[in-house]
Amino acid sequence: MNRMTALAATAAVAASSLALIAPTAQAAPAKARTYSVTATANTDVAVAKEDTVKVRGRVSPKARGEKVILQQRVGNKKKWVQTGKARIKRNGTYKLTDKPTAPGSREYRVLKPGSKGIKKGYSKPVQVEVYRWEKLGYRTFAGTGFTGTGVTIGTEYYKASLATTTPGTAATAEFTLGRKCTALRATYALTDTSLSGSSGAVTVTADGKQLAVHSLAVGAIVADEELDLTGVFRLKLDASTTATPAATAAVATPEVLCTR
Repeated sequence: MNRMTALAATAAVAASSLALIAPTAQAAPAKARTYSVTATANTDVAVAKEDTVKVRGRVSPKARGEKVILQQRVGNKKKWVQTGKARIKRNGTYKLTDKPTAPGSREYRVLKPGSKGIKKGYSKPVQVEVYRWEKLGYRTFAGTGFTGTGVTIGTEYYKASLATTTPGTAATAEFTLGRKCTALRATYALTDTSLSGSSGAVTVTADGKQLAVHSLAVGAIVADEELDLTGVFRLKLDASTTATPAATAAVATPEVLCTR
């Protein structure tokens, strides 16, 4: 028994020695923190040179007084471009603004640069569709009897307009919009060159659907009417005028609100 006890004691001492020389397991290094950034826009549709896109959000950790950077990319471009900066408020929130000048789809995101041992962070992209009012008179069109020109109505000059060319002869102009426009605005009237007692009419049609009919007389002006063109592929304008007394009908400074 004494011999057995001695052997057990020897084995225990050996095991203890091995445990002492075994390598100590090391804890994995702590993962570096990253800034968390949220972002929302005040609108998903904007008009170039008119509307301001406001991007708001929150940064965590709060990073009071530090800067966030607004980035955007337009259309199919891969590169993000810096377009604004703002300071983070005490509660971790921020507000950035952008006033688009060109039409098209674009994405906004917000970057919080790394600082104080915390890695930089990005918000998820926010998409905004930007439209722009464009002069319809500068676009090519199919048809006869209309010409692109400036006109005078009620002593006021309207550039980039459409006017009938021959009194008493029907005029037609068709524009392909390709479903990229959402509205039409224009003024409809007889020009100041029309004789007293003359008359005319203008009809606006979109993909075969009549949107408006305006009867015209000297001194009667339909100003700044806006029509919905959402989903319209082709826009058509038809005009008629009296030959005697002679009349000239005009669609004055027509504009379409389009993405491109």
